[in-house]
Amino acid sequence: MSTLALSPSSRPDWDRRSSELWAQSCAHKDTYFERIGNFGVYLHPSVLSPKYFPETVWFGENLPSIIQGKSVLEVGLGSGLVSLHLAASGSVVAGVDINPKAVEISKMNFESNNQVGEIVLSNLFENVTKKYDFIFWNHPWAWDASMQADDEKLEMFLDEGYVALNRFIAEAKSYLNEGGSVLLGTVPYANLSAIEEISTAHGYTQEIVREGLGDMGNGVTEQYYIIQIRPN
Repeated sequence: MSTLALSPSSRPDWDRRSSELWAQSCAHKDTYFERIGNFGVYLHPSVLSPKYFPETVWFGENLPSIIQGKSVLEVGLGSGLVSLHLAASGSVVAGVDINPKAVEISKMNFESNNQVGEIVLSNLFENVTKKYDFIFWNHPWAWDASMQADDEKLEMFLDEGYVALNRFIAEAKSYLNEGGSVLLGTVPYANLSAIEEISTAHGYTQEIVREGLGDMGNGVTEQYYIIQIRPN
């Protein structure tokens, strides 16, 4: 789907549409199945759903041209759809998530789509034992609960004070191959200056290497960034 003619919607429109989509996603009570692009995927209401939120598909479609078949670890698998795109493009893929249901359905999705990936339950790098050329995380973008709507205060959206992001950046070097880098998926409503400060404090340089738009329906669009963060 082309989004070249679109522009980002206002924050109030984005918040309103996000709440509508979250309510639709939560209306599911158990695991369900959807066809999304080239993949058939199992989804669960406790996991961000690419049926309702277009960011997963956008990252899945845009990361392969950046990673170019090299090895990649995805932190925060969700449904596993991003990693499915990467595996299908030729990358050796591993993924972790803190949510057991996300790990369960990601394994189901890899198996049902005939792709290979090493998927484990892990709080960030807790159970990671190998190194990779790239590490990708579509991180929880919100950093201050007082500024967020109630449904943006969930763990998948809110990282108060960017405590988890700070730990992620601090620890990532130990899991990167020489010359490797972190790819951070985010949105304009994240604290972009704080992300840069954290990266600099831990000896990284960063640049936005891809940006684009997703269609949320009802005339609302949202903007995405992929930030490449390289150890100095």
